[in-house]
Amino acid sequence: MFSRYAIKLPPELYERAVAAAQKAGYSSVEEFVIHAIEKQLAGIEEAEAMDAVTRRLKGLGYLE
Repeated sequence: MFSRYAIKLPPELYERAVAAAQKAGYSSVEEFVIHAIEKQLAGIEEAEAMDAVTRRLKGLGYLE
């Protein structure tokens, strides 16, 4: 299901992630990091999709 990759984090960032994962109720730091990455990627992908829609509407003459 999942491939394992090692990602190195600065110790301070890891400790912050541990604290945030515990406060937010995640079962592990790994689960927290996966969720954070997925959320960030979704935001980027949504922005890219909106840009594509805007370009398409401009091409069709609906927007200037």
